[in-house]
Amino acid sequence: MKSRSAFPVGVVGGAAMSAVMFLARLLGLQANLEMMLGTLFLPPGAVAWGVGFVVHLVVSGLIGLLYGRGFERVTHRASAGAGLLLSVVHIIAGGLLLGSVLPALHPLVPEAMPMPEHAMATPGYFMLGLGHALIGLFAFVFVHMVYAAVVGMLYGPVLDPLEPPAPASEA
Repeated sequence: MKSRSAFPVGVVGGAAMSAVMFLARLLGLQANLEMMLGTLFLPPGAVAWGVGFVVHLVVSGLIGLLYGRGFERVTHRASAGAGLLLSVVHIIAGGLLLGSVLPALHPLVPEAMPMPEHAMATPGYFMLGLGHALIGLFAFVFVHMVYAAVVGMLYGPVLDPLEPPAPASEA
């Protein structure tokens, strides 16, 4: 696997997700992954958002390594389409973790006892708990598809393609 390629393209994919989520917030969607991650460690504010952004990029880089493994071992090619194929697993795992692990760990969600001073709504499974359920679900799936397409496009050729490379033509 091309770890030196997979991690940075995962970071770029995470930055693309953040850009799409920023645009979604401008349109009124109450999804702020960076703040949710940052407030795991700090009270809400600009510093918490910055910490959450860095955490998001690091996790995105690590997930990029998993995509790299998938490109090399499962699809034997890297492309936007191969990334989208692999995103099915990413979307399901992420959606389940978002609804189960986050509320159990996050100190500011209402399920936490005692009720925190700056309580924030839990997004629920697949972001179904944010406002209109179908919009949250669509946004969740869409940003993960953006990530997958970016990672697939930027990863480059795999080390072990199914088909051998075409022989060089003699001039």
